[in-house]
Order: sequence, then C-alpha cells, then structure tokens
Amino acid sequence: MTKNNYFVITGAMGAGKSTILNVLKDRGFICIDEPAREILKEQRSISGNGVPEKNPELFNELMLSRMIFQFNQHSNIEETVFFDRGMADIIAYSKLLNTSQGRAVNASVEYRYNKHVFFLPGWEGIYCKDEERKVDFEVANSFGNNIRDIYQELGYIISDVLLISVEERAEHIIYAVKKLIV
Repeated sequence: MTKNNYFVITGAMGAGKSTILNVLKDRGFICIDEPAREILKEQRSISGNGVPEKNPELFNELMLSRMIFQFNQHSNIEETVFFDRGMADIIAYSKLLNTSQGRAVNASVEYRYNKHVFFLPGWEGIYCKDEERKVDFEVANSFGNNIRDIYQELGYIISDVLLISVEERAEHIIYAVKKLIV
C-alpha cells in the first residue's frame, strides 16, 4: 500500500526533525511523532522491558507496531501527513541494536510513503544528548547515513534538507511538497 500524501522526515538522531515537525504542526499540517521517544517514555514509566538496554528486539517490535498503527490510523486522510521517521528507520534501528531486520523490511515493502523522503543530515552544532538520546554525535550521524542508504535501497528519492534555520527548513519542505502534489 502506497500513500502519496504521506511524507517521511528522517535522518540522523538529533538533527532537528522533531523541531521541524513542531513548526509544521503550528502551520496546520498533520504530523505524526516518532514512536521511539513515546515508547521509551511509556516503557520506562512502567519499568517495562521494551527499551534498548533491556530488550532491543522488543523495543523495535513496539516501534514497528506503533508505526503500522499510525500509518493505518490516517489512511483515509487525503491531506498531507508528515511522519517523524518511517518504517524503514526500524531497519536502521535493527542494525544499530543488532536485532532481526526481517519484519522491518517486510513492513517497509508493504507500507510505502511518498517516494520523496526528506533527509536531515547530522548537525553537530545542534546535537545534544538527553534522557532518551544517549549516543554520541558520531553514532547518531552514522545512524543517519545508514538510514539514507536504506531508503535509497528501497527505491525512495532523497531530498536533503540544508543546515539552515528551522523556519527555512520547514519552508523548504512545504515548498517541495506543494511542487510534488500539484
């Protein structure tokens, strides 16, 4: 199933995806948050095992399940929908966490977004660790490069988002989407 009105914003950890999505939300777009942070917060609040340091396989399964739910939850919407990461990102998480990639690959083939994916490269100047993001910039940047390769292998077209202000980045994405869906 391909949804041409679904656009993925992806890239390195800490590259500004969530910040851009907040700007897009403020401008009235439908935006779907990245499930990783949600799941980490939920699992930690109940001392659950679905976190990378306890059970990385379960963590990936929970993220993938949430992404499939979000994809299907909005399937009747014809408006533009922006996703903070797509299912192919779970393949990269699987590589990072050394877990099985099979189900993530299957989901990435079955559930397709618009062929144009917005990619944010690592940006050391804005990168910071927090309660959920504990890796060094080098790991985050390498993760992003892996994601780029995965999307390309799946036949997506990568649209790089420049290292400019958040407002300019959001404008770039909005402008590109308008050109793509006209």
